[in-house]
Amino acid sequence: MEQFQQLDYVMLILLASIILSVILSWFSLKIAPDVGLMDIPGSADHKNHTSSVPLTGGVVLIDTMIVMMLITGLWKTPDVWAILVAGLTIGVFGLLDDFIHLSPTKKLIGQLVGSVILIYLGVQVNIFDSPEFFYRTESTLDMWLNLGFTVLWLVTLTNAFNFIDSSDGLAVGLSGLSAAFFLVISLTTGQTTVIFFCAILLGICIGLYFFNSHPASLFLGDSGAQTLGFLMAAVAIIYNPNTGIQSSTWFVPILIFYVPLFDLMLVVISRLRRNKRIHKASRDHTYHRLADRGIPIHHSVLIMHGVSLIMSMVGYLCLNLPILFANIVFCLALSLGVAAFLELDKDYP
Repeated sequence: MEQFQQLDYVMLILLASIILSVILSWFSLKIAPDVGLMDIPGSADHKNHTSSVPLTGGVVLIDTMIVMMLITGLWKTPDVWAILVAGLTIGVFGLLDDFIHLSPTKKLIGQLVGSVILIYLGVQVNIFDSPEFFYRTESTLDMWLNLGFTVLWLVTLTNAFNFIDSSDGLAVGLSGLSAAFFLVISLTTGQTTVIFFCAILLGICIGLYFFNSHPASLFLGDSGAQTLGFLMAAVAIIYNPNTGIQSSTWFVPILIFYVPLFDLMLVVISRLRRNKRIHKASRDHTYHRLADRGIPIHHSVLIMHGVSLIMSMVGYLCLNLPILFANIVFCLALSLGVAAFLELDKDYP
């Protein structure tokens, strides 16, 4: 009976988040032109929209999250409070970029500040000092490795979602799928904090998807894409399949974030190979390359959502497999990624 009551509460949170994000999205469309928070056509070479579009997805995300945290009282939970404060930091830097276009260095500084705040408030990876990790130094090096990997993980996911947010509905759809899977797998471990937090994130993503899907009437902007990436990375840290210290199932979040991580690696390595600046936006993402092969971009987005769904299901499957078989499945998934990378980057100018 208690489990059913919890599910009812989850559904209520989900529905409230959807409704609130839809309402705020609608209002943001009216306000954005007055405050100058618009994406102007032709402002960058890679953009192909023909009319000005509000960059208010991040504002809607942040506002909805704050309101839902206050309503549910979830902000009182130490982990959620840490994620909220750090996430707001990322959101503020992203909003500044939407208004005045920060340099790549300043963007990175913002991401590092958010990461340090999250760690300072008590949320970090604990892989290298896990009893089940294959090797431990039994020294302070384990602590520094955990801190370094935490920052690397947060910055990587933040940029992965920001990089991939160049097509209608793609980033918000991938975020929604990720939140949904973390919600589902957290139900099996009883981590109510993760369950309720993911219900809020999923609701926000669903609400935003109505406005951000093709043809988009609002864009996430840096404030939306970076914040979503950071929040999802933080959720992966506080989620634990064993409700204790993190163990050999560390690769499950990698499978859940398979598509944005793949796209990031494809773009970064490809640009380095062609001696192009990594941070300069270009039409060389996964969906652009699929479009070059005759697949419409909005169909490419759906394909990438489908791949994300499949890989998330594989990640869920790995939770119930013996460690050896789970690692074999993970290696096979990586091999598929390498094969796809070689195919998509083959003969690319």
